[in-house]
Amino acid sequence: MKVKTALFIVGGGLGAFALYRYFQKQLALALNWDYKIKYLLPTGVSNNQITFEGIMDIINPSNFELSVNSYDLDFYYQGDLVGNAKSNQGFMVQPDSTFPAPLTFTLDINKTKDKALAILDNVYKQKPVVFGIKGKANITFGGSTRNLPIEIGDYEYSSDISSEYGFGKPLTGFKDWLCKNTYICV
Repeated sequence: MKVKTALFIVGGGLGAFALYRYFQKQLALALNWDYKIKYLLPTGVSNNQITFEGIMDIINPSNFELSVNSYDLDFYYQGDLVGNAKSNQGFMVQPDSTFPAPLTFTLDINKTKDKALAILDNVYKQKPVVFGIKGKANITFGGSTRNLPIEIGDYEYSSDISSEYGFGKPLTGFKDWLCKNTYICV
C-alpha cells in the first residue's frame, strides 16, 4: 500500500511539473510573437505629418489565444526617429495562426527630412528598406495582462518597395534609359 501511495504521489508530481513546463513554454512563445507589415498606403497629410494605414500580420506561435489591447511603436531609420504607430483598439490573435491587424502609422515630416533622400535612394536602387522598431504592446494572455517590450534593430519592411507597389518595371526602364542616354548608371 505504501508503494502504491508513493507511486501515486510521484506520478502526480511529475504530471504537475509537466503541466507547469508546458504552460511556461507556451507563455514564452506567446511573449515572443512575430509580425510583418504587409502594406502601408498614405491616407492623409496634415500639420507636417503623413498618415499611413495598412495591415500588419501578427504571428502567434503559442497554443493559446492572445489579446492585444494596445500598442505604441516608434520607427527609426538609421538611428533617427521617423514615425510612430499606435492604437488603443484591441484585437484577438488566435492560437498557432497569423492574424491581420490594422496599423496606423504617422510619419513626422520634420523628423524625416534628413532621411528622405536615403530612403528614396534605397527605393531607386531597389534595395531593402530597413527600420528599427522600439515600443511596447499591452497584451492579455491567459487572464494576465502584461506590457510586452518590442525592440527590433533591423526590421526589413520590403526587399524592393518599387516592385511591391507595382512600379518596379517602369523604374528599371527609366534607369536603363538614363544609363543609355546620359551615362549615369546606377
